[in-house]
Amino acid sequence: MKKAYRALCFMLIVAFLLSAFLVPVKSTAAGNEVSESGIGENASESKGNPEYKTFDDLNGKKVAMLTGAPFEELVRSKAPGVAEFSYYNSLPDLVLALKSGKIDAFLTNNAIAMLVVNRNPELALFPENLSDGVFGFAFAKGSSELSKWQAAYDSIPKETVQKLWEKWTGADDSIKSVPEQDWPGKNGTVEAAVADTLEPMSYVGNNGKLIGFDIELLLLMAKELDVHINFNGMEFSAILSSVQAGKATVGAGSIIATEERRHSVDFIDYYPAAFSLVVRSNGTSAGKAPDSEDIADTFRVDKAAILTGTMFSDSLLKVYPDAELMYFNNDADMINAVIGGKVDVVVFDEPVAIYATTMNDDITIYPKKLEPLDYGFIFSKDQKGQELCNEFNEFLKSIKNDGTLDELEKKWLSGQNVENVEMTDYRKLPATKGTINFGSIQTPPFLLWRGDMLCGFEAEIIALFCKDNGYALKPVEMNFDAILSSVQTGKCDISGGCIAKTDERKENVLFSDTYYAGGIVLVVSKDELEKANKDDFFTSLIDSFQKTFIREQRWKLFVEGILRTLLISVSSIFLGTVLGFIVFLLCRNGNPFANYITRFCIWLIQGMPMVVLLMILYYIIFAKSTISGTLVSIIGFTMVFGASVFGMLKSGVGAVDSGQTEAAYALGYTDWATFFKIILPQALPHFMPAFKGEVTSTIKATAIVGYVAVQDLTKMGDIVRSRTYDAFFPLIAVAIVYFILAGILKFIIGRIEILINPRLRSKDTILNGVKKDD
Repeated sequence: MKKAYRALCFMLIVAFLLSAFLVPVKSTAAGNEVSESGIGENASESKGNPEYKTFDDLNGKKVAMLTGAPFEELVRSKAPGVAEFSYYNSLPDLVLALKSGKIDAFLTNNAIAMLVVNRNPELALFPENLSDGVFGFAFAKGSSELSKWQAAYDSIPKETVQKLWEKWTGADDSIKSVPEQDWPGKNGTVEAAVADTLEPMSYVGNNGKLIGFDIELLLLMAKELDVHINFNGMEFSAILSSVQAGKATVGAGSIIATEERRHSVDFIDYYPAAFSLVVRSNGTSAGKAPDSEDIADTFRVDKAAILTGTMFSDSLLKVYPDAELMYFNNDADMINAVIGGKVDVVVFDEPVAIYATTMNDDITIYPKKLEPLDYGFIFSKDQKGQELCNEFNEFLKSIKNDGTLDELEKKWLSGQNVENVEMTDYRKLPATKGTINFGSIQTPPFLLWRGDMLCGFEAEIIALFCKDNGYALKPVEMNFDAILSSVQTGKCDISGGCIAKTDERKENVLFSDTYYAGGIVLVVSKDELEKANKDDFFTSLIDSFQKTFIREQRWKLFVEGILRTLLISVSSIFLGTVLGFIVFLLCRNGNPFANYITRFCIWLIQGMPMVVLLMILYYIIFAKSTISGTLVSIIGFTMVFGASVFGMLKSGVGAVDSGQTEAAYALGYTDWATFFKIILPQALPHFMPAFKGEVTSTIKATAIVGYVAVQDLTKMGDIVRSRTYDAFFPLIAVAIVYFILAGILKFIIGRIEILINPRLRSKDTILNGVKKDD
């Protein structure tokens, strides 16, 4: 029996030493050292080509937003037919849900929305903002600090604020760092609650330090007040609660100061904001995200087919400088060339590519655009052309406003066979103001001939323009390389055919306003793309691994998260075991008062979800104290584990026959000696299997501590996902680490279980020290 006691003592001592060793771990979000670099490469500032373009398109769709963003009614006011609203705890979760097709759009502010679209070419901005607003720093209602911080903000020149905005929302990541707090800080230290995954406003940057527009602006204000700021990263939904509860003086991190929020907290308004929806980009199927790196890294192109007269060669050569260009005069020949293996890719405008792949099952679109483009009709660069261009722009504006342009786009550019789509008949229009000669080229679905009638998206726009403005329409068919010269020479009044607006072309012709936003894409053989994807599987895995762990030394974030998870888990297991054991001893002999209090506490603790218990402890019970989220988590899990240990001891002791106690009393043992020398050693084997299972459950349950501003292993995974927008390795790594941690602790407890249970020990171990020959 002595070995059983030694084993139990050994387990408690090891747990105590581990917890003592891990206590000094500091919060990764605390502090404000300079970040040496930002993350990733910004893509184009283009809004892309959104899958949904009007609020009516959102009818029956699923819209999501961050937890704590009470904007459901705002969306309903514009799109009452939205089928379902859902809430996510982090921006990367929203992005991944949209990419995978779980939702159709998500709501965020303009700064985050633009950054997300720039980083994810398969996503686009919804064309209209839902509402305008203002970003604000949150303070407790009636806070005495508000006026001081307001004065500090007012002292910052507006030009400085604007430069900071441009710095953090711009494409140059090399300048995205925050200054060190090198001022004296004579007026003390202020706690700030900030979101840690909402780039570019506030997020964890290099070396685990919080950076962003909000962070740097707060530091400028702190310098003016001569105070230091301790930044505490947390879930967005927890920021205002922290401020209201007094856990933080100021809250920041992409908070839009709405009227509803102003009822709960006060704000310093610091920059204009807007509510924006992010949707998928047209031509990108849900769940199939394009590669975020250079196309050339994942798909080889030696020969490319290009339509003569287009400007696609420059865009292609930027990516594939050594590619051989082969020019063709029509789309059909180019498609046959890529199917037959004569070229590796065909360079197309996106809508033309969508139509071509719809009509031919052997080809598909490579998932990433070469370049986003705007399209327009062209006019001669003289007085007559200018007048006609102005007249056409007025017409274009009117059909945009009344929704006609959107209807035409759905009609012609939805990827279906347009051979039988109904077309406005222009052939007998009266020539009240003359005849428009329209230069055209066969580019379905923009322009295509059906008998003697020109049809398609552009053809119907021109037909409606002529009909509304008193012109007759005469299409003139030509090759693409003659399109520009046709209006320069006066042969045509207007020309079209999916013509991209470029600076070089604008030098020679006038362009109308944009009637369609698309881009340049690669059309490839399905067989070749499938082969490339297979070859690239391991390359993409290596790239994902590097982004998750190697780039900016992100592995350090996981290490810190592991240490914090261990700290909470081991401390809670040790302290919970001690707590449960002490409570059981107090209740063992049936003390009525102790039993009543114990039953009530256990009922309360075990009947409450763990996350709710943690939030009650953090935001209510310890609201006015400076206790950290890590310590609150240890207290919460200690209470839960202690309740479980109490139940296990009660069951284990109950399994020992009562005759053992009576026999011990008969032999002269005291009550305490009976329990510790006779009953407990026999009870331990009964509850050790349950104890081992509870240890595993506790380790896994610590994944929720992010709700009380603790950056544990799971939270670190979320932070990395917010930087890479890659779910695979962050989630897999977190899962594997939890599995390993649980396995190690289960192994340790399993060895202890063997030592204290005679039935599990080997014969040699049991007979160790016994003289067998006597």
